[in-house]
Amino acid sequence: MKAATIFSVLLAGATVQAATVPPTVRDKEVPWAAIQRRQALGMLTTLLGKGGKVADPPGAAPRKRVVESPSKVAGAKRIVLRYGPYSVPNMNKTGLTGEPGALWNYPDTSVTKPCTECTIVAQQAGLEYPDGSNANINSGMWLHHMVHFTIGPGRQDATCYGKRSLPHVDVGTSPSNSERYFSSGNERTFINPDRGGADTKFGYHIKTTDRMAFIVDLMNMNMEDKTVYMTMTYDIVDGPLPDGWRDLKPVWFDANQCGTSEVHPPQQTGQFRLTSGAWTPNFEGEALGVGGHLHDGGETVEIQVNNEVNCDSRAKYAETPEFQFKPAMKMPGAMMGVATDHVSSMKTCFFEELKIRKLDPSQKWRIQALYNYDKFPGNKNAAGKQEEIMAIAIMYVAVKPGTLLNVAAAPPAAAGAAAGAAPAAAAAPAAAAGTGASGRPRAFPKGLAKGSSKGSGQQSTGFPKGSGQQSPGLPKGSGQQSPAAPPVQSPAAPPAQVPAAPPKEVPAAPPKEVPAAPPKEVPAAPPMDDMPGM
Repeated sequence: MKAATIFSVLLAGATVQAATVPPTVRDKEVPWAAIQRRQALGMLTTLLGKGGKVADPPGAAPRKRVVESPSKVAGAKRIVLRYGPYSVPNMNKTGLTGEPGALWNYPDTSVTKPCTECTIVAQQAGLEYPDGSNANINSGMWLHHMVHFTIGPGRQDATCYGKRSLPHVDVGTSPSNSERYFSSGNERTFINPDRGGADTKFGYHIKTTDRMAFIVDLMNMNMEDKTVYMTMTYDIVDGPLPDGWRDLKPVWFDANQCGTSEVHPPQQTGQFRLTSGAWTPNFEGEALGVGGHLHDGGETVEIQVNNEVNCDSRAKYAETPEFQFKPAMKMPGAMMGVATDHVSSMKTCFFEELKIRKLDPSQKWRIQALYNYDKFPGNKNAAGKQEEIMAIAIMYVAVKPGTLLNVAAAPPAAAGAAAGAAPAAAAAPAAAAGTGASGRPRAFPKGLAKGSSKGSGQQSTGFPKGSGQQSPGLPKGSGQQSPAAPPVQSPAAPPAQVPAAPPKEVPAAPPKEVPAAPPKEVPAAPPMDDMPGM
């Protein structure tokens, strides 16, 4: 391998997060030096031939299918696209980051849109083998997690705007010109705002100026390499946003907002909670629905507004055989700690299931996730320790077409990624993290600090019950604005911060020191008013 190529990869890794950090951390507390080294190692693993995008194998199923849509929306059609294919190393191959059998946070910036211009009214992710058959845990393959970005003029990430956001850097963008609009773990939640039927008058509008990108994280628990396609099923209405329709704006909630989404479990057994920071709405609209994500061991995630439960997103396990890892498949080492039953679905809350729907700058939104290892075993690494976990949710808000965030001016691109810049790993794929799936067995690299648990989960003593939805992890540090500031609605004008060319210089290196090890005791979750602003 050419030294210049390796050097460019290491430089790219210097701008991307890849290690786990505690929930609700402030930017200055993130162990940037450690996580950037970990990201660079991930890039090198891909360059060394341990996974990545490959050519279509002979006899592969078609990449695109247009089929009849079950949607009741007039003119809707269903398009199924296959992305990749991706080669995933086997369990005998351990990447430089310490993960065996993993395609680790791979940035794919060559993503085909489902249309030139259309409105998406439903979407679902999946995983398939080349012949089109389903790939899931029962055959040793996991769609561990994926993050779907829309990039272009007017795209602003509601909860990372103005912040140093590593997922955005990973695909060569910033929160001021792109947004995380969809994600999936292995539970493969079906998001369908069109559930109102023929009366539906809103959807996620894809413009001619938009492009798309993915972060893809896949796991292979077999003893041989596997090639798989990630699928995306879209129900769309072709053309401009229909007259009288509202657009959809996504809001990403995360226990480790603008980072890898992963946090260290504060304890190895029993129950505990993860509490995110609070987000103040920075645009106007009506919440339509929310869907969340937990790792194995998770029981529920509450989406809260001013400390009141607005949605209770509960996990279900092994509802069908494909979500069971067969004991006969378990092998010595890391695989011995893999749970048998895995998260198979997360409840979503739509329309009347949400107690509060209108966004208001007087509100504080956050999430609390309940993990219960006594009830739902988690996944353990080769050392017998619980793997990193997540708490995430995406909420979809109906807005007037052209709605922008209530911000006075666009911030500079965060973490060295200018708006519209080329991907950090253009020459060699890399990745930050975003959402997740059932936790996968992996070893934490030696010498990397694991951060502190400040502001994270507290011991559970009776998590409120309710008809919930998938667990969302609430982000902190999203650009919020004074309540008096009116929403800016000028769709014709693209954000001024989108430069014509990527930055020529590599940003300054992050702090070299790694924070001290986490305290042994988990502090209680802070009250809403004391939470760091989103």
